[in-house]
Amino acid sequence: MPEIKVNGKPMTAPPGKRLLTVLIENGVVVPFYCYHPGLDPAGNCRMCLVKVSTSRKLEVACMIVPSEGLEVTTEGPEVEAGRKGVLEYMLANHPLDCPICDKAGECMLQDHTYNHRHGVSRFEEDKVIKGTWDLGPNIRIWGNRCIACTRCVRFTEDIVGTGELSIVNRGDHSVADTHPEIPLDNPMSLCTVDLCPVGALIDKNFMYQARVWFADRKETICTGCSRGCNVTATTYQGEIKRLQPRENADVNQHWMCDAGRLGIGHVKAERRIRQFKGSVGAIAKALKDASGQVAIVASTSHTLEELYLVKKLGDGLKAKVAFLGKNVGERWVAKSGFAIETDKTSNTKGAQAVFGALPPVSDVAKAIEAGQVKALLVLNQIPDFEWPADLVAAAKKVPFVAVADLLDGPIAQAAQVVVPSAAWAEKDGVIVNRDGRFQRMRPVLAPTGGAVADVAWLQDLLVALGLRKGIVSAEGVFREAFPGLDYAKVGASGLVPTAAPADAPPASLGAK
Repeated sequence: MPEIKVNGKPMTAPPGKRLLTVLIENGVVVPFYCYHPGLDPAGNCRMCLVKVSTSRKLEVACMIVPSEGLEVTTEGPEVEAGRKGVLEYMLANHPLDCPICDKAGECMLQDHTYNHRHGVSRFEEDKVIKGTWDLGPNIRIWGNRCIACTRCVRFTEDIVGTGELSIVNRGDHSVADTHPEIPLDNPMSLCTVDLCPVGALIDKNFMYQARVWFADRKETICTGCSRGCNVTATTYQGEIKRLQPRENADVNQHWMCDAGRLGIGHVKAERRIRQFKGSVGAIAKALKDASGQVAIVASTSHTLEELYLVKKLGDGLKAKVAFLGKNVGERWVAKSGFAIETDKTSNTKGAQAVFGALPPVSDVAKAIEAGQVKALLVLNQIPDFEWPADLVAAAKKVPFVAVADLLDGPIAQAAQVVVPSAAWAEKDGVIVNRDGRFQRMRPVLAPTGGAVADVAWLQDLLVALGLRKGIVSAEGVFREAFPGLDYAKVGASGLVPTAAPADAPPASLGAK
Protein backbone atom coordinates (compact mmCIF):
# COMPACT_ATOMS: atom_id res chain seq x y z
CA MET A 1 0.00 0.00 0.00
CA PRO A 2 2.05 2.98 -1.21
CA GLU A 3 2.06 5.98 1.10
CA ILE A 4 1.71 9.32 -0.71
CA LYS A 5 1.21 12.95 0.27
CA VAL A 6 -1.66 15.01 -1.08
CA ASN A 7 -1.48 18.75 -0.40
CA GLY A 8 0.96 17.95 2.38
CA LYS A 9 -1.26 15.34 4.08
CA PRO A 10 -0.42 11.60 4.14
CA MET A 11 -2.68 9.23 2.22
CA THR A 12 -2.65 5.51 1.41
CA ALA A 13 -3.04 4.44 -2.25
CA PRO A 14 -4.27 0.87 -2.87
CA PRO A 15 -2.01 -0.96 -5.37
CA GLY A 16 -2.99 -0.53 -9.01
CA LYS A 17 -5.54 2.24 -8.44
CA ARG A 18 -5.20 5.40 -10.48
CA LEU A 19 -4.40 8.59 -8.64
CA LEU A 20 -7.71 10.26 -9.56
CA THR A 21 -9.67 7.33 -8.12
CA VAL A 22 -7.65 7.50 -4.90
CA LEU A 23 -8.26 11.25 -4.61
CA ILE A 24 -12.00 10.95 -5.23
CA GLU A 25 -12.37 8.10 -2.72
CA ASN A 26 -10.62 10.23 -0.11
CA GLY A 27 -12.84 13.26 -0.69
CA VAL A 28 -10.30 15.37 -2.60
CA VAL A 29 -12.10 17.46 -5.23
CA VAL A 30 -10.51 17.24 -8.70
CA PRO A 31 -12.54 18.19 -11.79
CA PHE A 32 -12.75 15.75 -14.73
CA TYR A 33 -14.75 14.87 -17.84
CA CYS A 34 -13.45 11.75 -19.57
CA TYR A 35 -12.87 9.74 -16.38
CA HIS A 36 -15.61 7.35 -15.20
CA PRO A 37 -15.21 4.62 -12.55
CA GLY A 38 -16.80 2.04 -14.85
CA LEU A 39 -14.52 2.77 -17.83
CA ASP A 40 -10.82 2.39 -18.53
CA PRO A 41 -9.09 5.80 -18.27
CA ALA A 42 -8.28 7.70 -21.46
CA GLY A 43 -6.67 10.93 -20.22
CA ASN A 44 -7.87 12.98 -23.17
CA CYS A 45 -9.95 15.75 -21.61
CA ARG A 46 -6.93 17.05 -19.61
CA MET A 47 -9.19 18.51 -16.93
CA CYS A 48 -7.89 16.52 -13.94
CA LEU A 49 -4.52 18.28 -13.96
CA VAL A 50 -2.46 18.03 -10.78
CA LYS A 51 1.13 18.75 -9.82
CA VAL A 52 3.22 15.67 -8.94
CA SER A 53 6.75 15.35 -7.60
CA THR A 54 7.81 13.03 -10.43
CA SER A 55 7.22 15.58 -13.22
CA ARG A 56 8.16 19.19 -13.94
CA LYS A 57 4.86 19.82 -15.73
CA LEU A 58 1.24 19.28 -14.74
CA GLU A 59 -0.06 15.73 -15.23
CA VAL A 60 -3.53 14.22 -15.57
CA ALA A 61 -4.42 12.35 -12.38
CA CYS A 62 -6.51 9.69 -14.14
CA MET A 63 -3.44 8.16 -15.84
CA ILE A 64 -1.00 8.07 -12.90
CA VAL A 65 -0.55 4.95 -10.77
CA PRO A 66 0.75 6.26 -7.42
CA SER A 67 4.14 5.05 -6.21
CA GLU A 68 5.69 5.19 -2.75
CA GLY A 69 6.53 8.72 -1.67
CA LEU A 70 4.66 10.50 -4.47
CA GLU A 71 3.76 14.08 -3.56
CA VAL A 72 0.63 15.53 -5.14
CA THR A 73 -0.71 19.08 -5.24
CA THR A 74 -4.32 19.50 -6.37
CA GLU A 75 -4.70 23.24 -5.76
CA GLY A 76 -2.78 26.45 -6.11
CA PRO A 77 -2.13 29.07 -8.83
CA GLU A 78 -0.31 26.75 -11.26
CA VAL A 79 -2.95 24.01 -11.13
CA GLU A 80 -5.82 26.50 -11.40
CA ALA A 81 -4.20 28.19 -14.38
CA GLY A 82 -3.88 24.83 -16.12
CA ARG A 83 -7.53 23.97 -15.55
CA LYS A 84 -8.67 27.40 -16.72
CA GLY A 85 -6.70 26.94 -19.92
CA VAL A 86 -8.32 23.56 -20.59
CA LEU A 87 -11.79 25.02 -20.00
CA GLU A 88 -11.11 28.01 -22.24
CA TYR A 89 -10.19 25.64 -25.05
CA MET A 90 -13.36 23.57 -24.51
CA LEU A 91 -15.61 26.63 -24.37
CA ALA A 92 -14.16 28.21 -27.51
CA ASN A 93 -16.64 26.45 -29.79
CA HIS A 94 -19.20 25.28 -27.23
CA PRO A 95 -22.63 26.90 -27.84
CA LEU A 96 -24.56 28.81 -25.17
CA ASP A 97 -27.36 26.21 -25.23
CA CYS A 98 -27.95 26.05 -21.49
CA PRO A 99 -31.47 27.56 -21.63
CA ILE A 100 -32.68 24.82 -24.02
CA CYS A 101 -30.31 21.96 -23.15
CA ASP A 102 -31.76 18.94 -21.32
CA LYS A 103 -28.47 18.50 -19.49
CA ALA A 104 -28.76 21.91 -17.84
CA GLY A 105 -28.73 21.52 -14.09
CA GLU A 106 -26.67 18.32 -14.13
CA CYS A 107 -23.98 19.32 -16.64
CA MET A 108 -20.35 18.90 -15.61
CA LEU A 109 -19.30 21.65 -18.00
CA GLN A 110 -21.63 24.09 -16.27
CA ASP A 111 -20.31 23.10 -12.85
CA HIS A 112 -16.63 23.27 -13.75
CA THR A 113 -17.05 26.55 -15.64
CA TYR A 114 -18.65 28.09 -12.56
CA ASN A 115 -15.94 26.76 -10.25
CA HIS A 116 -12.82 27.14 -12.39
CA ARG A 117 -13.47 29.58 -15.22
CA HIS A 118 -14.44 33.16 -14.42
CA GLY A 119 -14.33 36.15 -16.73
CA VAL A 120 -15.07 37.02 -20.35
CA SER A 121 -14.09 34.68 -23.20
CA ARG A 122 -11.27 35.88 -25.43
CA PHE A 123 -12.69 33.93 -28.38
CA GLU A 124 -14.14 36.37 -30.96
CA GLU A 125 -14.20 34.23 -34.12
CA ASP A 126 -17.22 32.33 -35.47
CA LYS A 127 -17.85 29.06 -33.66
CA VAL A 128 -17.54 25.74 -35.49
CA ILE A 129 -20.98 24.30 -36.30
CA LYS A 130 -21.20 20.49 -36.21
CA GLY A 131 -24.96 19.98 -36.51
CA THR A 132 -27.57 17.74 -34.94
CA TRP A 133 -28.64 14.26 -36.06
CA ASP A 134 -30.00 10.92 -34.85
CA LEU A 135 -27.52 8.27 -33.75
CA GLY A 136 -30.21 5.64 -33.26
CA PRO A 137 -33.90 5.15 -32.46
CA ASN A 138 -33.56 6.58 -28.93
CA ILE A 139 -30.59 8.93 -29.07
CA ARG A 140 -29.93 12.25 -30.79
CA ILE A 141 -26.62 14.09 -30.80
CA TRP A 142 -26.02 17.83 -30.63
CA GLY A 143 -22.60 17.85 -32.26
CA ASN A 144 -21.87 21.44 -31.24
CA ARG A 145 -21.87 20.40 -27.58
CA CYS A 146 -19.61 17.35 -27.93
CA ILE A 147 -16.26 17.75 -26.15
CA ALA A 148 -14.83 14.47 -27.57
CA CYS A 149 -14.30 12.95 -24.11
CA THR A 150 -14.83 9.45 -25.67
CA ARG A 151 -16.87 8.16 -22.74
CA CYS A 152 -19.60 6.97 -25.12
CA VAL A 153 -17.05 5.45 -27.51
CA ARG A 154 -15.31 3.50 -24.75
CA PHE A 155 -18.66 2.31 -23.43
CA THR A 156 -19.72 0.75 -26.73
CA GLU A 157 -16.28 -0.78 -27.24
CA ASP A 158 -15.31 -1.97 -23.75
CA ILE A 159 -18.60 -2.46 -21.88
CA VAL A 160 -21.14 -3.56 -24.51
CA GLY A 161 -18.67 -4.79 -27.11
CA THR A 162 -20.70 -3.57 -30.10
CA GLY A 163 -18.45 -0.62 -31.00
CA GLU A 164 -20.93 1.49 -32.98
CA LEU A 165 -19.34 4.81 -32.00
CA SER A 166 -16.05 6.53 -32.71
CA ILE A 167 -14.66 10.06 -32.85
CA VAL A 168 -14.70 11.33 -36.43
CA ASN A 169 -12.97 14.35 -38.03
CA ARG A 170 -10.02 16.21 -36.55
CA GLY A 171 -9.17 19.19 -34.38
CA ASP A 172 -12.09 21.41 -33.43
CA HIS A 173 -14.32 19.44 -35.84
CA SER A 174 -14.00 16.22 -33.79
CA VAL A 175 -17.33 14.71 -32.75
CA ALA A 176 -18.77 11.35 -31.70
CA ASP A 177 -20.66 9.57 -34.46
CA THR A 178 -21.77 6.11 -35.55
CA HIS A 179 -20.12 4.07 -38.26
CA PRO A 180 -21.91 4.17 -41.65
CA GLU A 181 -25.15 2.16 -41.73
CA ILE A 182 -24.67 1.04 -38.08
CA PRO A 183 -27.07 2.90 -35.75
CA LEU A 184 -26.54 3.13 -32.00
CA ASP A 185 -29.14 0.51 -31.12
CA ASN A 186 -27.60 -2.01 -28.73
CA PRO A 187 -29.57 -3.23 -25.68
CA MET A 188 -27.75 -0.74 -23.39
CA SER A 189 -27.46 2.22 -25.77
CA LEU A 190 -29.11 4.77 -23.45
CA CYS A 191 -26.30 4.39 -20.92
CA THR A 192 -24.28 6.62 -23.27
CA VAL A 193 -26.69 9.47 -22.43
CA ASP A 194 -25.96 9.00 -18.72
CA LEU A 195 -22.23 8.92 -19.44
CA CYS A 196 -22.15 12.08 -21.56
CA PRO A 197 -20.80 14.81 -19.25
CA VAL A 198 -22.39 17.57 -21.34
CA GLY A 199 -25.60 17.79 -23.37
CA ALA A 200 -24.28 16.21 -26.56
CA LEU A 201 -26.15 12.90 -26.33
CA ILE A 202 -29.84 13.27 -25.52
CA ASP A 203 -32.48 10.63 -24.81
CA LYS A 204 -35.26 11.40 -27.27
CA ASN A 205 -37.80 9.91 -24.84
CA PHE A 206 -36.83 12.43 -22.14
CA MET A 207 -36.12 15.39 -24.42
CA TYR A 208 -37.91 18.56 -23.24
CA GLN A 209 -39.94 16.55 -20.67
CA ALA A 210 -38.70 18.13 -17.45
CA ARG A 211 -36.12 20.50 -16.02
CA VAL A 212 -34.08 18.56 -13.51
CA TRP A 213 -34.19 21.28 -10.85
CA PHE A 214 -38.01 21.10 -10.83
CA ALA A 215 -38.07 17.27 -10.80
CA ASP A 216 -37.69 14.85 -7.90
CA ARG A 217 -35.16 12.01 -7.83
CA LYS A 218 -35.80 8.88 -5.77
CA GLU A 219 -33.97 5.59 -5.45
CA THR A 220 -35.74 2.30 -6.21
CA ILE A 221 -35.32 -1.02 -8.06
CA CYS A 222 -36.05 -1.80 -11.72
CA THR A 223 -38.60 -4.62 -12.04
CA GLY A 224 -38.10 -5.26 -15.77
CA CYS A 225 -36.31 -8.57 -15.21
CA SER A 226 -34.92 -10.79 -12.48
CA ARG A 227 -31.61 -8.90 -12.29
CA GLY A 228 -33.17 -6.13 -10.17
CA CYS A 229 -31.01 -3.22 -11.31
CA ASN A 230 -30.59 -0.42 -8.78
CA VAL A 231 -32.04 2.74 -10.34
CA THR A 232 -32.96 6.36 -9.69
CA ALA A 233 -36.34 7.57 -10.90
CA THR A 234 -36.83 11.16 -12.06
CA THR A 235 -40.44 12.22 -11.47
CA TYR A 236 -42.28 15.40 -12.39
CA GLN A 237 -45.93 16.35 -11.93
CA GLY A 238 -46.94 12.85 -10.84
CA GLU A 239 -45.22 10.97 -13.68
CA ILE A 240 -41.99 9.02 -14.06
CA LYS A 241 -40.00 10.84 -16.71
CA ARG A 242 -36.94 8.58 -16.77
CA LEU A 243 -35.03 5.84 -14.99
CA GLN A 244 -31.26 5.96 -14.62
CA PRO A 245 -28.90 3.30 -13.27
CA ARG A 246 -27.55 3.57 -9.75
CA GLU A 247 -24.17 2.03 -9.02
CA ASN A 248 -24.14 -1.40 -7.41
CA ALA A 249 -21.09 -3.49 -8.26
CA ASP A 250 -22.81 -6.71 -7.12
CA VAL A 251 -25.96 -6.28 -9.23
CA ASN A 252 -25.75 -3.98 -12.26
CA GLN A 253 -22.31 -2.32 -12.04
CA HIS A 254 -23.04 1.23 -13.32
CA TRP A 255 -25.53 0.26 -16.02
CA MET A 256 -29.04 -0.81 -16.96
CA CYS A 257 -30.70 -2.00 -20.18
CA ASP A 258 -32.87 0.10 -22.49
CA ALA A 259 -35.87 -2.21 -22.05
CA GLY A 260 -35.93 -1.70 -18.29
CA ARG A 261 -35.33 2.02 -18.66
CA LEU A 262 -38.21 2.50 -21.11
CA GLY A 263 -40.58 -0.07 -19.59
CA ILE A 264 -42.50 2.47 -17.51
CA GLY A 265 -45.43 3.20 -19.81
CA HIS A 266 -47.85 0.95 -17.93
CA VAL A 267 -47.61 3.17 -14.84
CA LYS A 268 -49.59 5.90 -16.64
CA ALA A 269 -51.27 3.80 -19.37
CA GLU A 270 -54.81 4.58 -20.49
CA ARG A 271 -55.70 0.93 -19.82
CA ARG A 272 -54.73 1.32 -16.19
CA ILE A 273 -57.44 0.10 -13.79
CA ARG A 274 -58.34 3.06 -11.59
CA GLN A 275 -61.64 2.21 -9.90
CA PHE A 276 -62.55 -0.43 -7.33
CA LYS A 277 -65.36 -2.65 -8.63
CA GLY A 278 -67.06 -4.41 -5.72
CA SER A 279 -65.39 -4.63 -2.32
CA VAL A 280 -63.00 -6.62 -0.16
CA GLY A 281 -66.05 -7.71 1.86
CA ALA A 282 -67.58 -9.22 -1.29
CA ILE A 283 -64.38 -11.19 -1.92
CA ALA A 284 -64.35 -12.45 1.68
CA LYS A 285 -67.99 -13.59 1.50
CA ALA A 286 -67.46 -15.41 -1.81
CA LEU A 287 -64.34 -17.19 -0.53
CA LYS A 288 -66.19 -18.32 2.59
CA ASP A 289 -69.15 -19.54 0.53
CA ALA A 290 -66.83 -21.49 -1.77
CA SER A 291 -66.12 -23.78 1.21
CA GLY A 292 -62.65 -25.02 0.31
CA GLN A 293 -63.14 -24.89 -3.46
CA VAL A 294 -60.93 -21.83 -3.96
CA ALA A 295 -58.07 -21.23 -6.40
CA ILE A 296 -55.55 -18.37 -6.27
CA VAL A 297 -53.33 -17.18 -9.09
CA ALA A 298 -50.44 -14.81 -8.25
CA SER A 299 -47.46 -13.53 -10.25
CA THR A 300 -43.73 -13.75 -9.70
CA SER A 301 -43.58 -9.94 -9.83
CA HIS A 302 -45.32 -9.50 -6.50
CA THR A 303 -43.21 -8.37 -3.54
CA LEU A 304 -42.17 -10.75 -0.78
CA GLU A 305 -44.69 -9.16 1.57
CA GLU A 306 -47.56 -9.66 -0.90
CA LEU A 307 -46.53 -13.26 -1.58
CA TYR A 308 -46.36 -13.99 2.15
CA LEU A 309 -49.93 -12.73 2.56
CA VAL A 310 -51.06 -14.80 -0.45
CA LYS A 311 -49.53 -17.88 1.23
CA LYS A 312 -51.37 -17.09 4.46
CA LEU A 313 -54.59 -16.78 2.46
CA GLY A 314 -53.99 -19.99 0.52
CA ASP A 315 -53.10 -21.97 3.64
CA GLY A 316 -56.09 -20.62 5.57
CA LEU A 317 -58.55 -21.45 2.79
CA LYS A 318 -56.78 -24.67 1.73
CA ALA A 319 -56.76 -23.18 -1.73
CA LYS A 320 -54.90 -24.29 -4.83
CA VAL A 321 -52.22 -21.65 -5.60
CA ALA A 322 -50.50 -21.22 -8.99
CA PHE A 323 -48.21 -18.63 -10.55
CA LEU A 324 -47.96 -16.42 -13.60
CA GLY A 325 -44.48 -15.86 -15.02
CA LYS A 326 -42.92 -14.38 -18.13
CA ASN A 327 -39.80 -15.63 -19.90
CA VAL A 328 -38.76 -14.01 -23.17
CA GLY A 329 -35.89 -14.64 -25.58
CA GLU A 330 -32.37 -15.66 -24.64
CA ARG A 331 -30.09 -14.33 -21.91
CA TRP A 332 -27.97 -11.47 -23.30
CA VAL A 333 -24.53 -10.82 -21.82
CA ALA A 334 -22.45 -7.72 -22.56
CA LYS A 335 -18.66 -7.77 -22.91
CA SER A 336 -18.32 -6.48 -19.33
CA GLY A 337 -20.48 -9.29 -17.93
CA PHE A 338 -23.64 -7.22 -17.43
CA ALA A 339 -26.57 -9.48 -18.31
CA ILE A 340 -30.19 -9.05 -19.35
CA GLU A 341 -32.21 -11.96 -18.01
CA THR A 342 -34.87 -13.98 -19.83
CA ASP A 343 -37.09 -13.94 -16.72
CA LYS A 344 -39.02 -10.70 -17.19
CA THR A 345 -40.48 -10.79 -13.68
CA SER A 346 -38.76 -9.31 -10.67
CA ASN A 347 -39.30 -11.79 -7.85
CA THR A 348 -39.22 -15.41 -8.99
CA LYS A 349 -36.59 -16.23 -6.36
CA GLY A 350 -38.73 -14.50 -3.76
CA ALA A 351 -41.75 -16.59 -4.72
CA GLN A 352 -39.59 -19.71 -4.40
CA ALA A 353 -38.42 -18.52 -0.99
CA VAL A 354 -42.01 -18.25 0.23
CA PHE A 355 -43.72 -21.13 -1.61
CA GLY A 356 -40.96 -23.52 -2.67
CA ALA A 357 -42.34 -25.04 -5.88
CA LEU A 358 -44.33 -22.72 -8.16
CA PRO A 359 -47.22 -24.61 -9.81
CA PRO A 360 -48.20 -23.32 -13.30
CA VAL A 361 -51.60 -21.74 -13.98
CA SER A 362 -52.51 -24.73 -16.13
CA ASP A 363 -53.06 -26.61 -12.85
CA VAL A 364 -55.78 -24.12 -11.88
CA ALA A 365 -57.33 -24.29 -15.34
CA LYS A 366 -57.55 -28.07 -15.07
CA ALA A 367 -59.06 -27.84 -11.59
CA ILE A 368 -61.72 -25.45 -12.89
CA GLU A 369 -62.55 -27.76 -15.79
CA ALA A 370 -62.88 -30.61 -13.29
CA GLY A 371 -65.47 -28.60 -11.32
CA GLN A 372 -63.23 -28.20 -8.28
CA VAL A 373 -63.24 -24.37 -8.15
CA LYS A 374 -66.16 -22.17 -7.10
CA ALA A 375 -64.16 -18.99 -6.41
CA LEU A 376 -61.10 -17.72 -8.25
CA LEU A 377 -58.80 -14.92 -7.04
CA VAL A 378 -56.29 -13.62 -9.62
CA LEU A 379 -53.50 -11.22 -8.66
CA ASN A 380 -51.18 -9.96 -11.40
CA GLN A 381 -48.27 -7.50 -11.39
CA ILE A 382 -46.83 -8.27 -14.84
CA PRO A 383 -47.64 -5.40 -17.24
CA ASP A 384 -49.03 -6.21 -20.70
CA PHE A 385 -49.31 -9.87 -19.78
CA GLU A 386 -50.48 -12.32 -22.42
CA TRP A 387 -53.03 -14.36 -20.55
CA PRO A 388 -52.98 -18.12 -21.17
CA ALA A 389 -55.95 -19.10 -23.30
CA ASP A 390 -56.83 -22.08 -21.10
CA LEU A 391 -57.03 -19.89 -17.98
CA VAL A 392 -59.16 -17.25 -19.74
CA ALA A 393 -61.57 -19.90 -21.01
CA ALA A 394 -61.74 -21.69 -17.67
CA ALA A 395 -62.27 -18.48 -15.65
CA LYS A 396 -65.56 -17.87 -17.49
CA LYS A 397 -66.93 -21.06 -15.93
CA VAL A 398 -66.21 -20.07 -12.32
CA PRO A 399 -69.21 -18.67 -10.37
CA PHE A 400 -67.11 -15.96 -8.67
CA VAL A 401 -63.95 -14.27 -9.97
CA ALA A 402 -62.00 -11.45 -8.31
CA VAL A 403 -59.04 -9.79 -10.02
CA ALA A 404 -56.34 -7.42 -8.76
CA ASP A 405 -54.32 -6.09 -11.69
CA LEU A 406 -52.55 -3.07 -13.15
CA LEU A 407 -54.14 -3.05 -16.61
CA ASP A 408 -57.52 -4.04 -17.93
CA GLY A 409 -57.61 -7.53 -19.43
CA PRO A 410 -59.90 -10.40 -20.43
CA ILE A 411 -60.23 -11.86 -16.94
CA ALA A 412 -60.75 -8.47 -15.28
CA GLN A 413 -63.51 -7.65 -17.76
CA ALA A 414 -65.45 -10.76 -16.71
CA ALA A 415 -64.75 -10.52 -12.96
CA GLN A 416 -67.34 -9.70 -10.29
CA VAL A 417 -64.77 -7.77 -8.20
CA VAL A 418 -61.84 -5.80 -9.63
CA VAL A 419 -59.12 -4.27 -7.45
CA PRO A 420 -56.95 -1.50 -9.00
CA SER A 421 -53.46 -2.61 -7.93
CA ALA A 422 -50.65 -0.16 -7.25
CA ALA A 423 -47.70 -0.49 -9.64
CA TRP A 424 -44.12 -1.18 -8.52
CA ALA A 425 -43.38 2.56 -8.60
CA GLU A 426 -46.23 3.25 -6.19
CA LYS A 427 -45.48 0.84 -3.36
CA ASP A 428 -42.96 -0.27 -0.77
CA GLY A 429 -41.68 -3.83 -0.69
CA VAL A 430 -38.80 -6.27 -0.99
CA ILE A 431 -37.89 -8.38 -4.00
CA VAL A 432 -35.22 -11.08 -4.39
CA ASN A 433 -33.17 -10.99 -7.58
CA ARG A 434 -31.81 -14.00 -9.48
CA ASP A 435 -28.72 -14.12 -7.26
CA GLY A 436 -30.74 -14.31 -4.03
CA ARG A 437 -30.15 -10.66 -3.10
CA PHE A 438 -32.96 -9.08 -1.06
CA GLN A 439 -33.55 -5.50 -2.26
CA ARG A 440 -36.11 -2.93 -1.19
CA MET A 441 -38.30 -1.06 -3.65
CA ARG A 442 -39.45 2.34 -2.53
CA PRO A 443 -42.47 4.29 -3.83
CA VAL A 444 -41.52 7.11 -6.18
CA LEU A 445 -45.11 8.18 -6.94
CA ALA A 446 -48.43 8.36 -5.14
CA PRO A 447 -50.82 5.62 -6.36
CA THR A 448 -52.73 6.54 -9.52
CA GLY A 449 -56.40 7.31 -8.95
CA GLY A 450 -57.94 4.72 -6.66
CA ALA A 451 -55.07 2.21 -6.88
CA VAL A 452 -54.18 0.39 -3.66
CA ALA A 453 -51.12 -1.64 -2.71
CA ASP A 454 -51.84 -5.37 -2.62
CA VAL A 455 -50.10 -5.60 0.75
CA ALA A 456 -52.85 -3.36 2.17
CA TRP A 457 -56.06 -4.87 0.79
CA LEU A 458 -54.80 -8.45 1.24
CA GLN A 459 -54.45 -7.74 4.96
CA ASP A 460 -58.00 -6.36 4.97
CA LEU A 461 -59.15 -9.59 3.31
CA LEU A 462 -57.32 -11.79 5.81
CA VAL A 463 -58.83 -9.83 8.72
CA ALA A 464 -62.32 -10.18 7.22
CA LEU A 465 -61.79 -13.94 6.92
CA GLY A 466 -60.54 -14.21 10.49
CA LEU A 467 -57.07 -15.28 9.33
CA ARG A 468 -55.30 -12.19 10.67
CA LYS A 469 -55.73 -9.98 13.73
CA GLY A 470 -54.50 -6.61 12.49
CA ILE A 471 -52.93 -4.53 9.74
CA VAL A 472 -49.31 -3.39 9.63
CA SER A 473 -47.01 -1.69 7.14
CA ALA A 474 -45.06 -3.50 4.41
CA GLU A 475 -42.05 -3.41 6.74
CA GLY A 476 -44.11 -5.05 9.48
CA VAL A 477 -45.22 -7.83 7.13
CA PHE A 478 -41.61 -8.45 6.08
CA ARG A 479 -40.42 -8.72 9.68
CA GLU A 480 -43.24 -11.16 10.34
CA ALA A 481 -42.39 -13.26 7.28
CA PHE A 482 -38.60 -13.28 7.72
CA PRO A 483 -37.88 -12.67 11.43
CA GLY A 484 -34.29 -13.86 11.05
CA LEU A 485 -33.31 -11.21 8.49
CA ASP A 486 -32.14 -7.68 9.28
CA TYR A 487 -34.60 -5.42 7.46
CA ALA A 488 -32.36 -2.40 8.01
CA LYS A 489 -29.73 -3.97 5.75
CA VAL A 490 -32.20 -4.54 2.90
CA GLY A 491 -31.72 -1.32 1.00
CA ALA A 492 -28.86 0.51 -0.69
CA SER A 493 -26.87 -2.51 -1.89
CA GLY A 494 -29.20 -5.33 -0.86
CA LEU A 495 -28.78 -8.26 1.50
CA VAL A 496 -27.62 -11.77 0.57
CA PRO A 497 -28.51 -14.01 3.52
CA THR A 498 -27.16 -17.27 2.02
CA ALA A 499 -24.22 -18.35 -0.11
CA ALA A 500 -26.42 -20.42 -2.41
CA PRO A 501 -25.45 -20.62 -6.12
CA ALA A 502 -27.13 -18.11 -8.42
CA ASP A 503 -29.35 -20.78 -10.02
CA ALA A 504 -30.39 -22.50 -6.78
CA PRO A 505 -33.66 -21.40 -5.09
CA PRO A 506 -33.13 -20.09 -1.54
CA ALA A 507 -35.39 -22.78 -0.06
CA SER A 508 -34.02 -22.17 3.43
CA LEU A 509 -35.61 -18.72 3.46
CA GLY A 510 -39.21 -19.89 3.37
CA ALA A 511 -41.67 -18.00 5.58
CA LYS A 512 -42.38 -19.73 8.85
